[in-house]
Amino acid sequence: MMVQESHFSVHTWPEAGYAAVDAFTCGTKCDPLRAVEVFKEGLRADSVEVMEIVRGVRESAQEEAQALAVAS
Repeated sequence: MMVQESHFSVHTWPEAGYAAVDAFTCGTKCDPLRAVEVFKEGLRADSVEVMEIVRGVRESAQEEAQALAVAS
């Protein structure tokens, strides 16, 4: 499975021959880059540019927050 608790958004500008696809994912088992070829083929893209922006809580901070929740 590629996505369980995440989502994609696709914004298209057919008149410009352009589409922007955003993949918002969570967890460590999901690899949004697996979807690049699927979207490339489906949108019949001649070229693709990928930009990754890592957001959210760092894993170590998340583990610390979970430990605090268990302790209280």
